[in-house]
Formats: sequence, C-alpha cells, structure tokens
Amino acid sequence: MNIRFSYRRIDDNEKKQLKETVNKDSNGIREVLGKFDSDAVRLEGAVEKHGSKALYRARLKLHLPGKTLVALEEADNGDAAIRQAFAELRRQVKRFKHLAKNDYLWKRPKRRVELRSQLSGSADLDREQYKEYADLVKPHLPEVYHFIRRELAYHQSLGELSPADIRAEEVLDAVVARGLEGLSNRPRHLEILPWLTGMALEIIQEEMHASRIRRRRVSTEDLAPTDPMDISDDEDTRMYEFYQPDEIIRMEDIIPNPESNNPEEAETIRERALLVHHALSLLPPPWRHTLVLADVHGMKMSELAEILHETPEQLQQLRTCAEAFMRDWLGQHMVQDDLEQTTTRELLGSPLREPLPEELQAEILEKIIPLE
Repeated sequence: MNIRFSYRRIDDNEKKQLKETVNKDSNGIREVLGKFDSDAVRLEGAVEKHGSKALYRARLKLHLPGKTLVALEEADNGDAAIRQAFAELRRQVKRFKHLAKNDYLWKRPKRRVELRSQLSGSADLDREQYKEYADLVKPHLPEVYHFIRRELAYHQSLGELSPADIRAEEVLDAVVARGLEGLSNRPRHLEILPWLTGMALEIIQEEMHASRIRRRRVSTEDLAPTDPMDISDDEDTRMYEFYQPDEIIRMEDIIPNPESNNPEEAETIRERALLVHHALSLLPPPWRHTLVLADVHGMKMSELAEILHETPEQLQQLRTCAEAFMRDWLGQHMVQDDLEQTTTRELLGSPLREPLPEELQAEILEKIIPLE
C-alpha cells in the first residue's frame, strides 16, 4: 500500500507526534486489507488544524481496484481526529471485503423474484386502468427514488442496513407494486408524492426489521446454502454468477457536484454538504423524516401527519427540534457566520439531484402495463 499524507497549519513538534499515529493506524489498515493489500492500493490523507479554534479535521481516501473508500472526521485534537478517521476507514474496508466475497448474493435473486411477482398479480385491473396508474405515478418516481437513496444512505452509514438487504431500485419496485395493490384505498385528500413516500418509508422499516431478525439468526460468516432456492430460469441468477454491482450508497453519493468553477469553493460546498448529511444521520428517524420531507421535498404538515401518523402540531415541534439540533451540531464544525447566513432549505439542498436512470423507469413502467 502506497501512502501519501499531508499536514496543514500544524507545527513541526505536533507533526512529529501525528506522524507516529498515522504510521501506527496505517499498519492497522494493512492488517485489515490482508490479501487485498498490493502496490495498486493507495492511501491519501490530510490532517488540518482550524485557523481560529481548537478543531482538527482528518480526511482519508483509500483507493482500491474498482473502489474508493472515504472517511472524514473532526475532533478537538489532531491525534483523536486521525484515530477516528482510521477507525471509520477500517470499518468500510471490512464491509468491502465482506461484499467482495459474494457470500450474500445467494439471497438477492430470490428477493428480486418476490418483488417482481407483486407487480404481475397485484391487482385485477384492465389495461386502461394500468396505464392510468402508470401516468399517475410516473412524474413522481424521480423524487421518490431520491428520497429512497437518501434514506438508505443514512441507514447503511449507521450499520442498520447493508446493500445485501435491499437496493434503492428494489424499494422503488416494491413501492409501485404496493401502490397498485392499494390504489382503490388511497386517501383522496393525499397527493401522490406523499402517498408513495409513505409506502417507501413502510417498506424500508420492514426491511430493517427483517434485517435485525436475520442478523440475530444467521452469522455473516456462515456458508450459503448449497441449494437455497429453485430459480434456474431467473435471468438475475445468471447475471450475478459473474457480475457484482456497486450497491453501497455512501453520503458522497447523495450530494450534488458543486456548481462552481473555483476548486476551493467547490470543495468547501461539498464538505459542508457532507457535514449536513452527517448531522441528519444523527437525528431520530421521526425528526429526520419531518425535516427532510418538509424542507427538501416541500410537503405540507397535513400530508406528513397522514404518512408519519402524528398531528401537524407535533410534527411542527419535531421539525423545530430537528433544525435546532442540526444547527447546533453544525455550529461546532462550521464557521458560525456562514451557518447563520444560510437557510435550512439551502443547507439541505434540492430534492431532485440524483436523476432516476431512464432504463429503471422504463423497466418499472413496463411491469405496470401488461403486454398485448
């Protein structure tokens, strides 16, 4: 493993001490990498001291063949920031090795078969009704997809879900299927976007519950069943025999590329976005859902009350608490003047940054409308 590390605004005496920490923790990364360690692996890092307060930021980027892992941590001393960043990087390396073994892929084809079967027999409708439903949900699929990716990123970063449990595409599949099943029971006063988003939340919660049960019952080190299921005709089975997609949704994947021609300004905007998403991941789910759905997706409190099962007054209190916590946490990691001049909506960003892949939308709509 090749290592390149830089130290900014740090005097020589402190730099000597921090170098010892870097060397020690770099050896820990080598041990975790094991057989994955090679000359092709490159570790880049930097530790920087804040200009006006006792705050250190450590950034690590580990380049692996076909994958890049990133860790960003802050602390009131450089040694702690470096150790925390390396600890996070070790966690990501372990997860990367676990996924590279392909020991979870035996479950995926069965999951795909279950989700697809929901659309094939979910409702007794004629072709025209299927088409009306497709036209109803199509405009909202990109925004629901973005919300799903954001939610999965939070849960994966906290270790509550893994890519082996469910992917964003599968959640969207299940949302459309469940919506087709419950179309006749949809509350008429509820708009389509909140209705679909509420089902997405239900499905993700169900997957988290199922994941907790699986983790209690089955060790990830156990061998996969010799013949776990009979799906010899499933196209996904044949594909996964030789192809493993990149399924982890990281915080970096749900923020936009900064629209700035100034590299330093773009990096500052990007780092702020990462901090905001990290702050959101620390919120209790009801707080986060209220803040994100209201300020990012522009939903009304009356709509949120319907899908979050709280009164509008209670949700307004949750939103106020969530905003106060987020700003307090960010105040410890950002320049206070910048934070005060930025609205909550500007901090959280736009809802439609991650476009829905055209092939995914076409696949879902094709499932809804039966072929002649």
